[in-house]
Amino acid sequence: MVVGILVTTDLYKEDLICITEAAIKRGHRVMIFLMDRGVLLVKAKEVADLRNLPGVLSFSLCDLNLKRSGISENEVPEGIICGSQYNNAVMVHDADRIIVL
Repeated sequence: MVVGILVTTDLYKEDLICITEAAIKRGHRVMIFLMDRGVLLVKAKEVADLRNLPGVLSFSLCDLNLKRSGISENEVPEGIICGSQYNNAVMVHDADRIIVL
């Protein structure tokens, strides 16, 4: 199963990490998309490192929300896609289940 995780707030960093790790441990694959205040989590090393876990198919964020938050694209670790709502739409289309944080 592919689990999509849509993150709209920076309040659930630990939940994002735990859900991602638990899904992978159970053999699921994960797609992550950050938007709104959720893009602030990209600065947390432990969140950004999720992109390197086997089983994470994609990790992307909304470039518009990133710019509005004052974070530069240069601050986004390599391997995290600075995209658009198109990336969110792809995740929603490709995932079997979506979790919204």
